[in-house]
Amino acid sequence: MNIQDLSASYKGFLSQSQTERLCVRTIIAALEKNGFSLMNRSSSLSDGDKVYEVIKGKTVFAAIVGKEPDKIRLVGSHIDSPKLDLKANPLYGKGNLLMLSLHDYGWIKPYQWVNTPLGLYGLVILKDGTELPVDLKDTAFSIADIPPHISRDQLKQPMSEGFAVSQLNAIGGCLDGSDSQSSVEEKVYGLLKEAYGIEKEDFAVADLCLLPKNEPMDVGFDHALIGAYGQDDRICAFTSLSALLATSEPRHTALSWFVDKEEVASTGDTSAQSFALRNFLRRYSALFTEQKFQADDLLENAQAISADVTTAFDPNFPEKFDETNHADLGKGVVVEKNGAAGSGKFRANEARAEYAHVIRTLLDQNHIAWQTGALAKLGVGGGGTISPFLSRYGLDCIDAGPALLGMHSPFELSSKFDLMSTTGLYQAFFAS
Repeated sequence: MNIQDLSASYKGFLSQSQTERLCVRTIIAALEKNGFSLMNRSSSLSDGDKVYEVIKGKTVFAAIVGKEPDKIRLVGSHIDSPKLDLKANPLYGKGNLLMLSLHDYGWIKPYQWVNTPLGLYGLVILKDGTELPVDLKDTAFSIADIPPHISRDQLKQPMSEGFAVSQLNAIGGCLDGSDSQSSVEEKVYGLLKEAYGIEKEDFAVADLCLLPKNEPMDVGFDHALIGAYGQDDRICAFTSLSALLATSEPRHTALSWFVDKEEVASTGDTSAQSFALRNFLRRYSALFTEQKFQADDLLENAQAISADVTTAFDPNFPEKFDETNHADLGKGVVVEKNGAAGSGKFRANEARAEYAHVIRTLLDQNHIAWQTGALAKLGVGGGGTISPFLSRYGLDCIDAGPALLGMHSPFELSSKFDLMSTTGLYQAFFAS
């Protein structure tokens, strides 16, 4: 696939994968189209079989069984992104307006999410058990900021106080002179009941969030970049999926793990810190009738890539970056031996030199453009990936993925060239 076709496919993937649930659905559709079937439908596994497994609708394993099925090549990416979740009792009236009370998910700058159209997505389960997917395509919501005319005091405050997380309350309706209801809450709850059967208490058990309502698009005179919400880390989910689908007859079992909850420190039952990977490999190993191996041995002998993004050099903020150790847009996939480590290398896995050499050799032999980088200059900040939670099983793991500008904002920027290079690395890794 050439760079433009791959980029077009990626933008289509993003437009269908706004939430982790929708991303799972998109991934499953692609897998089944390419001959993958649910692993629990198999009585045994053998060389070349293509299987997948879904965990609670929020994380997916997909594997192509290798000629040596006791050796695993794992690429793990996360499919959750920063967002604004609705609270359990989200709707309240203030003046003539209906407001939605929100809870930030992941690390965001609140001011970036104001005065922009937001879409409502998620899942509501009605009292009778009916599951109601939510994607309101015909309307938007918005968090309004005050105009500059009355912002004198606000503009003197630090960014974190000028628009605080507690002010992330979106407008969801308005009572006007033509309405017969006594309150805007009564009006909106009546509309929801009539149109969807949703009652007030259904919100308490729902998964609902507001996300930027924009379509992925090319950026720049040369169309070299892609702008979209959710590229951290769905660009790695897409490239991992694309690489897996392009893999045939691998020597070792090629395994993609599309995981949830990375943006909240990988906590929860669908996260990289859960036992989902060990449980999957336990079920996988049980399906080999002629060979006997244990899940823990598979893990300890595996090789892995933690597929996640890093920051690209930003010319508007050069003082935040290490002059000789930063990544640039358009220079290829970024390999970070220390992951997203800040000062002290805390919360990061560091790949050993022997394994880093294996990845370097793979890149060079396949003529894949690559670079090294660091999240930021020491002392400026740090982050995290799923690498520490993979490596605790004893396997070799290294962080590798594309660089982004505007990370965790409603409109992140990536390079089409880096998209291609990242796909190339993951495909070469699966084939190695």
